[in-house]
Amino acid sequence: MLWYQLTRPFAFRHIQSRELRLLRTTLPALITVSLVIVYWLLPVRPTILGDKKYVDYILQVIGTLPGFFIAALAAAATFSNPSLDEQMPGKPPPTLRVMRSGETFDIPMTMRVFICHLFSYLTAISLVATFLGIAIIEVAPTIDAIGDAHKDGGVVQMSLAVVRYAAVGWLTFFVAKIVIITLHGLYFLVERMHLANR
Repeated sequence: MLWYQLTRPFAFRHIQSRELRLLRTTLPALITVSLVIVYWLLPVRPTILGDKKYVDYILQVIGTLPGFFIAALAAAATFSNPSLDEQMPGKPPPTLRVMRSGETFDIPMTMRVFICHLFSYLTAISLVATFLGIAIIEVAPTIDAIGDAHKDGGVVQMSLAVVRYAAVGWLTFFVAKIVIITLHGLYFLVERMHLANR
């Protein structure tokens, strides 16, 4: 039961809806692949690691986001609009699997529950992305030291490059996901939650 509770901030990932699959995985993956291709095509590639470089800038932005997301979550949870507590439209409406008293079952989402899960998820993945970015920055000197010690080892150099770029690729994927889902969440905050549930 404790594991279930600790992983609930990620429950938005499991809401069953066709549109959400596009937002959670497909678009962030396409953006990440596009950015990687652009990076490799640049005649002079920007430095990714170091002070005032890509990962450092990303950390400065995403490190501030959890506070905003928690404030948005509180606003959605307490906003007075009865239509937020009605079942979301759709055929079928978005559903979420929940556990209560040891039993698991699917529930149709209300707009309020959906928005709360959305901002809870954004808070959780921005924390994960922040810790990933910190890990990349802290481990980079070790990877560089291993690379310097094995300058003649092609396999070692290739392996280190794969590790470095895979970690930055995952960070970029998380950032793309955060941006896309944040834009979706802002739509709900500024417009959708003020309208009748149709």
